[in-house]
Amino acid sequence: MTQRRPVGTARIAAALAAAAIVSACTMFGEDKVPPPCPAISVLEEAASLTRFVEGPGRDLIDVLVEEKVSDAAGTCEYDVDDDTGVGTLNVEMMVAFELNRGPANRDRKAEIGYFVAITDTERNILNKQSFKGTVEFPGNRNRLIWTDEPVFLNIPLKAKQTGRNFKIFIGLDLTEEQLQFNRQKIRDRQGRSSSGG
Repeated sequence: MTQRRPVGTARIAAALAAAAIVSACTMFGEDKVPPPCPAISVLEEAASLTRFVEGPGRDLIDVLVEEKVSDAAGTCEYDVDDDTGVGTLNVEMMVAFELNRGPANRDRKAEIGYFVAITDTERNILNKQSFKGTVEFPGNRNRLIWTDEPVFLNIPLKAKQTGRNFKIFIGLDLTEEQLQFNRQKIRDRQGRSSSGG
């Protein structure tokens, strides 16, 4: 038994989602809903990254690039044995990033490193993959949206398991210093929010 449906809520997966909907409708009929896909979440503390030039400077003029995970979506497909209920959940997804070139960026390039992790409902990591890409800012553009190649995930399923038993988390690969920088920004933002500022 193979069942396919959209996963995520993003614009970037419109074509994938449309194909999945057509597949689901023709295979199961309008009254048959395929099993759910895993929920996709972006980790708040790993959702953005400000890269600075080497050295102690952390002012605006020291910024190379600002990166942010802006979107993620795709489709999932079940391949399950009808008798045992054991099989595989295959996820095809795309991740988009918002990039802003900083004053210190001279070569008009940005390096992106990010991860996609599969967890159970208790957030225990079952599988984690890292991806890298290099992006160029064309012409005089200093801001762009970049979408990486599709990411393919394969999740083994035990009997009676569905996408509800798993979660997908996305984040940028950060150093400890970058992670602490993000955590401080989150604390500052929460402090302003609680004070009404």
